[in-house]
Amino acid sequence: MNLFSRNAVSVTDAATALENGGRLIDVRTAAEWKQGRAVGAEHYPLDTLANRMGRLDGATVYVICRSGNRSGRAAAMLRRAGIDAKNIRGGMLSWQRHQLPVAAAGSNRRISKNKRGRR
Repeated sequence: MNLFSRNAVSVTDAATALENGGRLIDVRTAAEWKQGRAVGAEHYPLDTLANRMGRLDGATVYVICRSGNRSGRAAAMLRRAGIDAKNIRGGMLSWQRHQLPVAAAGSNRRISKNKRGRR
């Protein structure tokens, strides 16, 4: 088991954790973010994450990117800084495949159905 998989969670487990107070950090580029994001996500592009880590104390941080690779690196970096961070396996591709809520950038307006029936 490698470092990324040991500290990774499924999108459904992450969605449940977010409903219970976890934070979702999206490390994708601005262009990717504009295409849509998980409802409740905060945008911390990977190239700015090191300078913004001080804002991430407290609850477990769930990190997402397009496929799970960049978010795996980001979660590892956060853990090295003492932040409880989990990588979301499969990233936004998996999030959308599981029909979890997606919003347009800059809003919480949903642009996809939520299969789970929750916000």
